Amino acid sequence: MTLDDAYWQGPLPRPLFDDFDIEMEVMVPMRDGVRLSTDVYLPRGAEGPLPTVLVKTPYDKDVGEGSVRTKWVDYFARQGYAVVVQNERGFLFSEGVFVDYLAGAGTDGPDTVAWILQQPWSNGRVGTIGCSSSGEHQWPMASANAPGHVAMVPGASGTAVGDVPGNDTRGAFYKGGIPMLSNWANWYGRLAPTEKPVIPAGATQEERQRIRKYFQFSARKGWAPDTAEQLRHLPSKDVLSNAGAPVSPFDRYMTRTPADPAWNEVELIGEGDEPRVPALHINTWHDLAIGETTRLFSYLQSLDTPEQYLIIGGGPHCAIWQELPYELTKKTAKEMFAGFTTTEIDAMPAPDMRDFVFGDLKLGDVRYRGVDHGYPKLYLAWFDKWVRGTENGVADMPKVQLFVMHQGWISAESWPPPAAVPTTFHLVADPEAWRRNEAGGLRTDPSAEESEDSYVYDPMNPTPNLGGVLGFNAALDQRPISARRDVLVYSTPPLEQAITVVGPVEVTLDVSTSARDTDFIVRLVDVLPDGTAINLADDGFRLRYRAGFDQAQHAEEGEVYRITLPNMVTGNRFQEGHRIRLEISSSSFPAYERNLNTGGANFDEIEGVVARNAVHYGGSRASSVTLPVIPD
Repeated sequence: MTLDDAYWQGPLPRPLFDDFDIEMEVMVPMRDGVRLSTDVYLPRGAEGPLPTVLVKTPYDKDVGEGSVRTKWVDYFARQGYAVVVQNERGFLFSEGVFVDYLAGAGTDGPDTVAWILQQPWSNGRVGTIGCSSSGEHQWPMASANAPGHVAMVPGASGTAVGDVPGNDTRGAFYKGGIPMLSNWANWYGRLAPTEKPVIPAGATQEERQRIRKYFQFSARKGWAPDTAEQLRHLPSKDVLSNAGAPVSPFDRYMTRTPADPAWNEVELIGEGDEPRVPALHINTWHDLAIGETTRLFSYLQSLDTPEQYLIIGGGPHCAIWQELPYELTKKTAKEMFAGFTTTEIDAMPAPDMRDFVFGDLKLGDVRYRGVDHGYPKLYLAWFDKWVRGTENGVADMPKVQLFVMHQGWISAESWPPPAAVPTTFHLVADPEAWRRNEAGGLRTDPSAEESEDSYVYDPMNPTPNLGGVLGFNAALDQRPISARRDVLVYSTPPLEQAITVVGPVEVTLDVSTSARDTDFIVRLVDVLPDGTAINLADDGFRLRYRAGFDQAQHAEEGEVYRITLPNMVTGNRFQEGHRIRLEISSSSFPAYERNLNTGGANFDEIEGVVARNAVHYGGSRASSVTLPVIPD
C-alpha cells in the first residue's frame, strides 16, 4: 500500500507510519452467538498497546466509509491507531438477519468494544467514527456506556434520534406525520434488504476472504428509484416490491402511523437514554436530519452530559467528510471508486472545500476554521485527547460552532445560540404581489384585515420537490416550483440590511381544505437580487394529525384549523438586497409521500381526490414564520 505524498497536503498532518497490515474477515462473536464480519488494520512497526478507532457500518467495507474510498483507515492507521471496521448484523458478510433499522446496535457495539479490549494490541480505549448510518449506529451503542468506549464522532446521525423532547419524527422517517418517501426508498432499496446471500456455515477465514473478493458487493447496484416516475407507483407501500426489490423493513414501515407502538422496537436513542461518551455532533445545514441532530444535542445538554460539542458546517449530507480526499487527482479517484462505471465516476462531484459549491448554492470556504484547522485534524485531536490520552486542549473549544452560510463561523455555549431572538414574520396581503407571481408578503407587523389564498392540489399531479433531500443537488433554484399554481409564495421586500438567522424555525398556519385529509408543506427560501431562490429548509404536516399523532381526525369542509410545523433548522445570513421567502404547497414529491386526500390509510390506496386548500392570515389568523435572528 502506497499513498501519494500529495495526499497529505492541505489540512492533513503528516503520517507517523508509512504502512499498515490488514487482517480481513475476522468473525467477532456477539452475546447471542451471531458473528460480525470485521477487518483489523494495524500500523506497521508500531510498538506498545494502541488506541483504537472503530467504524461500525452497514456499508460495503471494500468501497464504503472507513476504507480506501474515504481514507479514514489510511488516515488513522498511519497516525498510530489500530482501526477496526465492522459490518452491522445482517449486512453483507456479517451473520444475522436485518429485521429493523439499527437492529442489534445497542448490544453489538458494546460487545465489539469488549472484544477489542481483549486484543493484545489494544490500550483499553476505543473511539468510534462514521457518517450517515455509520454515525447513527454509534448512538444506541453510546447509550450502553460500555467500558472502554471513550469518544465518538457521529456525523449526520440524526436518523438515530427517537423521542427526545421536541422530536416526533421517528428517526426522520416522518415530518409532521408524512413519510419521507424518496430518501428511505432509496436507502432500503440500495443498501438494506432483509434477504441476502449467505456464506456457508463453517467457512474458514481464508475461504471467507476468497468469497468476499470474488463476490464483491461493490458490483451490486441494488434497486433504487432514481426518478420520480418510479416512485409514482401506487399504493405507496409497494413502491419497492413493485420493482422487484428484495424484502426490507421499508415494506412494513410504510404501513405504520407515527404513533404505531412497533416504532418502539427500533433502537433509536430517546428520552431516558443517558449516554456519557464524549461526542462531536457533526452535521450540515442541508442534511435531511439536521433538526434531529440539534434536538438530541439540546436533550443531552439538558442532562448536563459532559463533553458534548455541536459543529454544523455548510453543504449537504456528509459533505464535510469530503474534506479528507479533496487533494486527490481524478486518476486516483477512479482507482478509489473501483466497481463503479466510468460514467458514474465522472458524475461524482469532487468538491474543493476552499470554494465549495453544491447545486446552485455558493458557500465559499467551508473548511473548519480554515486550512490549519480542518475537520480531519479536529477528529485526530479529539481521539488523541480521549483515546490516546494526549493533553492537547481540544476540549477547551466552544461547545457550539456553526458555519453560518454567507457569513462564516460563529460560536456559542449552547443550542439554540442564546443570542438568537425569535422574530415573527406574518403573512400579509400585498396588492403588488401578483406582479412577482406571488400570493402575498412577509412583514413583522401583522395585517388587521383577514385574507385567504387558495390553490388546487391534485395528488395525481403533485407539486414536485427540487433539491431538498440528499446529495450535491440538495440546494437548487426553486423558481420552477414557485411558479406553479399549486404553490403559494410570500416574501419580504428586499432587505435594507442583512439579517442573520441561526436556529430552529417554526411555521404556524391557519388552513382549510375541501378534502377529508391533506398535507401542507412549507419551504424557507433565500431569494437573491437576480431572482435566484435557494431552498434552505422544508417541513410538512399531515392535517389528520392536528390533534396528535395518535388521534387521526378527518377534516370538515369550511373549518379552519391551526397547525404548527417546527422541524426546520438553518444557519444563514440573508444579505442586504435579498428577500426572505416562505413557500406553501400540499406536496413535495417524491421527497414526501403524497397525500391522496381521501382520509383513508393512504399507503394502501391507488386513487386520489382533488382538494382545494387555503391558507388564512391577517386579523385573528396566526399564519406566520418565526425566525431566530441574531442581532448584529
